[in-house]
Amino acid sequence: MLKPHSGSECLIRARRVKLVSATNPVGRTGKLTCVAMPVAVRALCAMFAASLWLGNFGVAAGGTAHAEPLNAGLGERAVGWDVYRRLDRLPFLEADAQTLQVSSFDRSGGDFDISTGNRNGSGGCLASGGAGCVIAEDRGAGEVDSIWLTRDGGNVRAIGKIRVELDGRTVIDAPLQSLVNGALGAPFVWPLVANAAQSPGGVYIKVPMPYRQSMRISVASNLEYYHVDYRKFATADGVTTFTPSDPALDVLATLRVAGTADPKPPEPTAVHKNRVVDIPAGSALTIADATGGGSISALRLQLREPGDELLSGLRLQIEFDGRTMVDSPLGEFFGAGLGTATVRSLMFATIRQPGGSLSLSEWWPMPFARTARITLVNTTDVPVAAIDCDVVTVPDPQWAAALASGRAGYFTARSHSGPTTFGQDWLFADEHGHGKFVGVSHAIRGQRIRTSFSDDAPYFLEGAERVYTDGSASPQWYGTGTEDLYEGGWYFKNGTRFSDPLTGQPDQRAASGGCADYCVAVYRLMLAEAIDYHSTIRFGIEHGKRNMVQPDYGSTAFLYTQPNDTIAPTDDVNAGDPDSRAPHGYTDTDAGDQMLISQYEGSDDLRPIVGVVRSTHDPITFHVQIGPDNHGVLLRRTSDQATGYQSADVAVDGIPAGNWLQPRSNNIHRWLDDTYLVPAALTAGKAQIAITLTVTPDSPPWTASRYHVASLTD
Repeated sequence: MLKPHSGSECLIRARRVKLVSATNPVGRTGKLTCVAMPVAVRALCAMFAASLWLGNFGVAAGGTAHAEPLNAGLGERAVGWDVYRRLDRLPFLEADAQTLQVSSFDRSGGDFDISTGNRNGSGGCLASGGAGCVIAEDRGAGEVDSIWLTRDGGNVRAIGKIRVELDGRTVIDAPLQSLVNGALGAPFVWPLVANAAQSPGGVYIKVPMPYRQSMRISVASNLEYYHVDYRKFATADGVTTFTPSDPALDVLATLRVAGTADPKPPEPTAVHKNRVVDIPAGSALTIADATGGGSISALRLQLREPGDELLSGLRLQIEFDGRTMVDSPLGEFFGAGLGTATVRSLMFATIRQPGGSLSLSEWWPMPFARTARITLVNTTDVPVAAIDCDVVTVPDPQWAAALASGRAGYFTARSHSGPTTFGQDWLFADEHGHGKFVGVSHAIRGQRIRTSFSDDAPYFLEGAERVYTDGSASPQWYGTGTEDLYEGGWYFKNGTRFSDPLTGQPDQRAASGGCADYCVAVYRLMLAEAIDYHSTIRFGIEHGKRNMVQPDYGSTAFLYTQPNDTIAPTDDVNAGDPDSRAPHGYTDTDAGDQMLISQYEGSDDLRPIVGVVRSTHDPITFHVQIGPDNHGVLLRRTSDQATGYQSADVAVDGIPAGNWLQPRSNNIHRWLDDTYLVPAALTAGKAQIAITLTVTPDSPPWTASRYHVASLTD
């Protein structure tokens, strides 16, 4: 839930302001709440029937390879090929990174991604530049982790070249179709790239490409649908700029045997526990337990007489240190949410064996400090005989300290199923505390409908994902459609099955196999582009645009979690309020105020919001309170994103910190929250800092209604 501003709720004073309203109608939801305001201004707000709700960082809303952090003190950050080479380190949480997405989603919130895109009418270009049309740009350190595009049913020849520039150097400049066909050679070969035959209806590039100073991705022309998922880092420490000279043949080899072998480094101390069990109807049976610090490294189950009902009626429960962290239907946990199907992902697999049995395997690293227990629950009314179980544990005392300190998270699976709700996103995860989201297995049972473009469209697949973290009112991910999230396209080329290492639609049924009309099972692993959070994450997905259709959904989200928050709000600066500017020493020569009536993009884009926005080309300075024991600071700006490419150089106590660039724009839903990561080297041990923002010469006016400050506590 969005929370009102503290103090003066509407940040408006009885002084001359310019009134600006977005093109969307206002007053469709709720009543205006304007308090602690002069009567004349209160009346003005009431006239527009708007509600002021500006979000904050909410606490509510080869050989032995132990998983030691690669860069101690850097938040256990994995960069580049290390993400895939050291999957044993997946439980470690990153304190100084955020994962973002830019995409061609319809800025009006509807289903016209091509026509509105990032600049309404431009087809999704952020700006002109590079190969012609810029689709992603960043300044500072980070990593590009996933690029997906489609048009013409997955034939992307019309797009022409794609160019990737990192730190001012071009690392890719080639026809997109040739690139995804594998013509450039390793590492740009399947499955790190895929064409529309390999990922039905879409093309992707999943080579992790780190950069230290800047990133820009562009295509030549004819852009339609796309997304780029990338990480931003607070510093460039431990980051080496990507070069294609490393073919990463070891990573490719691991990915190409996905579903048949553990992708983590070998562990000589691993212990196998094998047993064959019978589970009576309506009963539960513990198949393995362990004590002392360590991790569950692998689990394999073999069902002699598999069936769809068995995969939904058997549940897997896993308990770590006295808390149940997994309680999931067996099939969905292993990627087969509709029933028996062939799944060959990097972290889990479902494979039919000679003779008819079904092998289920998973390789998520699951650390525990003291105890672990794995239980199978038979919710059916028939006994299940002769389940062959193999549980692999790795003793490792380091996990006790890592989990106790919060540097590592507990493996967590959040499963639920049922009818979707009209007008509300389906939630994969709604978590409090800190952790990261690393994947999802998703089953959909729906009905085809007549649309303007088809007589029998599985329209639920038009629903886009939206991800919110740490109380932000803006989604940091906003996708373009359900099959696009899973990096296919065009309804997976009319239902084509596929199972790639990181994405797949392994099952699709139409009025058969227990499916009333149209059903799909899909999955996506987000290992490089894991979404970190410090206090909350809300990962939802529409079912049809604007949640207009109501299929039945089931989902199992995979995360690493800790129950405590790792941020503490310490200050707020309301830029449009002189009573807030004064105590913060806020200066911005020749700045102007305007009152903005608009909405946030995302799942709450009908709620009108009123606030004062301050804009300037001149330097801005203000002082804020922070926690002296901080491990860095998150600085969140609430701004007007009508004009993109707002850019400012950031200094902390006079020391340069980097550049704050926001290339996104939306002149329909204009409110935007975006966050700058201030590194701990500039804030540690301080109770107050001075922030200076120097607008870059090529930037449009820098806009801000509020700055919210939160200290990283771990």
